[in-house]
Amino acid sequence: MHSRMKPYIAALIGLGLSSVVPQVADAHERPSASQADIVAPLDACPVAGPSSFIDSWGDARSSGRRHEGVDMEAERGTPVVAVRDGSAEFKRSNLGGNAIWLTTAAGERFYYAHLDGWEGESRDVRAGEVIGYVGQTGNARGDHLHFEARPGDAAINAFPLVDTACNPATSLASIPVVARPLLR
Repeated sequence: MHSRMKPYIAALIGLGLSSVVPQVADAHERPSASQADIVAPLDACPVAGPSSFIDSWGDARSSGRRHEGVDMEAERGTPVVAVRDGSAEFKRSNLGGNAIWLTTAAGERFYYAHLDGWEGESRDVRAGEVIGYVGQTGNARGDHLHFEARPGDAAINAFPLVDTACNPATSLASIPVVARPLLR
């Protein structure tokens, strides 16, 4: 190897290959937890009753789509509530079925899909107010609420927001001090 090349090779190694080779994000990669910081904690859990959910962000869906929300399984008819004060617009589509777009004064948008029905009509709502009911309309399989958070034009992984709002006892403060070192 030529001696003139050694400093350049050393510099490339020092920078790491990630700065030399362009990185392409996989659409299935889970975004970092810091994305949840883009949206303030929710003022209410979207489902006002027993529900179960997992982090399925980016999972494959029909027609080559990727999952952009949290599916909250609950019994049909379980109340669904506004997670913030805002304007709730009730809509219907083939994909989402009976759906709601909740838009806040700050411009955040939250999407609720597959509802069995709505509570009332499109209107201004307060956080915690019932706006619909869990169902399986649109392309849904099984009773659940599909919930998305959109601080801008694109959805972010809403799982950390939903998990915090619906399971407040799972914070680090609820874990005994003796077990905390095991979590690091």
